[in-house]
Amino acid sequence: MSRAFSLFLALVVPLSSFASGHDVSTSTANQSAPVVTGNADGFAVAWLNQSGPFRTVTAARVSSAGDPLDGAGIPLDEKATFSTAIAHSPSESLVVWGTSSSIVAARVTSSGVRLDTTPLLLSSQSNGQVAAVWDGSRYFVVWSTGNRLVGSFVGSDGTVTNPKVFLDETALGNAFYTPDVSWDGRQFMVVFVEDGPYTGVFCSVSCAPPPDQVRVMRVSAAGDAIDTSRIEIPGVHYSAHIASTGTESLIALDGDFETSTMFVRDDGLALRLGPEVSLFRWFYHVSSDVAWDGAAYVVGWRYQKAYDGAGWLAASRISRTGMALGSFVTAGEPAVNSIGLGPSVAANDGGQTALAVLEKETSSSITRTRLYLLREFSTMPPPPPAPRNAISYFSGSKALIEWQSDGGADGFVLEQSTNFGASWYRVSEWSPETRTASTFASVGNLVRVRAYGPGGFSEGTITSIGSQQRRRSQRP
Repeated sequence: MSRAFSLFLALVVPLSSFASGHDVSTSTANQSAPVVTGNADGFAVAWLNQSGPFRTVTAARVSSAGDPLDGAGIPLDEKATFSTAIAHSPSESLVVWGTSSSIVAARVTSSGVRLDTTPLLLSSQSNGQVAAVWDGSRYFVVWSTGNRLVGSFVGSDGTVTNPKVFLDETALGNAFYTPDVSWDGRQFMVVFVEDGPYTGVFCSVSCAPPPDQVRVMRVSAAGDAIDTSRIEIPGVHYSAHIASTGTESLIALDGDFETSTMFVRDDGLALRLGPEVSLFRWFYHVSSDVAWDGAAYVVGWRYQKAYDGAGWLAASRISRTGMALGSFVTAGEPAVNSIGLGPSVAANDGGQTALAVLEKETSSSITRTRLYLLREFSTMPPPPPAPRNAISYFSGSKALIEWQSDGGADGFVLEQSTNFGASWYRVSEWSPETRTASTFASVGNLVRVRAYGPGGFSEGTITSIGSQQRRRSQRP
């Protein structure tokens, strides 16, 4: 079957039901930090196996059908490891990981042979998150180390170049986080989060990050910074990923409850940003990644429900001109933590795309790395119908909200406005059987009830909090 016909079938003949994820190994250990890359006709995955106080860096191959090919996996190193990355050449994959005192890597061939018995040492200094890409002749590994971004090359023969700092903000005290890197055929494109000097003010994960923290810059084929000043990505985002072709790059942005995209083009003198385009909004954080499959960009993301922890994986295919080529979805097991934890998205040389995620087994507390194949996803449906006839009344110190619904929703979300609908904030989430909910509110506040499902939110049904006595809404 030709590659073009395979892509056609994936677009127009989706499965009628959700597909299941594929275990990447037979290991029964707790797993974490999965990353995926493609190879000739399948995929290579790396993750961390929990082993006592340490976590073993493990790699494995997975066939194009989603079958694990290396049993429990190929152990690479046992250390206190915090960050992993993976990239592939035509004949092998390079797995990179960061510890509290080093950046190291190991190569695994497409036949499952580990080439580096002793991991390759890239840096012996304390480091942060890592990213890696193949440029056609060697790997480029990028990592953050506090106030600096550093790069090093790894050859297909295992030769490692000395680390080279291509961005240094030590004098200003700015810190860099979560770098990602792609190769556009001429140069490297690096995205990352830049934060100002530590102020001593603590902000929990429920706080929105400050605006304009994501940056993008060019790095030469030799590993030197091309841009003297990196480009700020406008808006509020807490992470970014990037994929490139030979003429442009697409950045996937994780904002506050939203994933979006932005094209970046090089006009020969400077980088030019396109408009930000929203892909999906949710009522919790959405984590995304992006890959180029040889014909289109694929942006994948994960989003979940609160009351049972389960949720969905979704992906959109986007042309090089920004045209939406279709959105797809499948159900996932409960996520361990959806904030900043995947999925990792990759395409193989045959144009197939997979999403690697960390999930919790339904019947136990074991966390597993699973691979979801995009060709097994279903076409994303529209949002469910909006609830009807919402009413509210006071009962003691709380406002009670009742509504009607004809079913078809996976749950309901209550939102409240204290400024006559100018802005809304989420109050609570309820199961699909619920038709009555309570919340603290004041007279005159507005409450909106929205149904949700894998296709997103419905329109909201609004009721005004008043002092009226209880009156029942008819249940369907």
